[in-house]
Amino acid sequence: MFRGLVLGAVLSAALVAGPAVAYAEYPTKPVTLVVNYPAGGGSDAIARALARAMEKELKQTVVVENVAGGKATRGVTDVVTATPDGYRIGIATNSPMTLAVHSVSGLPWSSPSSYDILGGIGSLYSVICAQPDTPFSSLEEMVAFAKANPGKLKVAIIAGGLNQYTWDLFVKKAGINIRFVPYSGDADGMAAFLGKNTEIVNLTWPTLRGQVDAGRAKCLGMFAPERIASHPIPTLKELGYDVTTTSDYVVFAPKRLPADVRKILVEAVHAATADPDFVKVLSAQNIVVKYEDGDVVTKRFTQVYNDVLTQKAESK
Repeated sequence: MFRGLVLGAVLSAALVAGPAVAYAEYPTKPVTLVVNYPAGGGSDAIARALARAMEKELKQTVVVENVAGGKATRGVTDVVTATPDGYRIGIATNSPMTLAVHSVSGLPWSSPSSYDILGGIGSLYSVICAQPDTPFSSLEEMVAFAKANPGKLKVAIIAGGLNQYTWDLFVKKAGINIRFVPYSGDADGMAAFLGKNTEIVNLTWPTLRGQVDAGRAKCLGMFAPERIASHPIPTLKELGYDVTTTSDYVVFAPKRLPADVRKILVEAVHAATADPDFVKVLSAQNIVVKYEDGDVVTKRFTQVYNDVLTQKAESK
């Protein structure tokens, strides 16, 4: 009987200590970080910088794997459908997760409730710029010109992306008619603008900053929550248009991660945003580095996701 009591006590202690042991042991092997764009691009560089920073916290190798295609949704699918054990996580922006998800058929995921955002690591914003010789130098003057000359101005934007979503919200609130000229990416849109094919351009700040600094574009407003330190460009909200949309880089995982594993990963992601080498890589791309809680980012993603659903329903 005494032996049975001792054995029972030992088993009880083991059960109580179980989660703590699991917490201490993770990770016991390399962690894979999936990036949903090809190697060699800006997102790939960010993923590799994040991997190096997370290795310092996890004390384990973090391997970057590029899974591109499907309007950047293939990489998301790869992570969403992975075993939720903490050994396969991803990095992505909100464009495929809130916009492309509506246009790519057959995806095994949908709204942000389909995956687990561990945290935001940085954001970039789109800006409205104009040709240096346009007869307006502020957003207010551009809106007035557009109202007086409906359909005369043309704007270069990436078709179907966050820029178009943001622009559509703005022109609706402003009540203006500016001809939409779609392009497949920042490079094409920028080339069209520099070639004087459009008077206005709405692309990301990293794409336009060099042109603004060189005097080849004048910036009228930024879709940011607040002014950036290096260039105090007024935000759209300051100018009377409550349109604040950010392109957020997030680290995410499959749903149902063990709580202890998730805690370790969140701590590693959070610590990475303070890593000097990581900050240097993102700052070089004019990305504002800031950790945001996963729940906060999930709410923002969900709002955009639902807005697009509403827009699609209204257009039918």
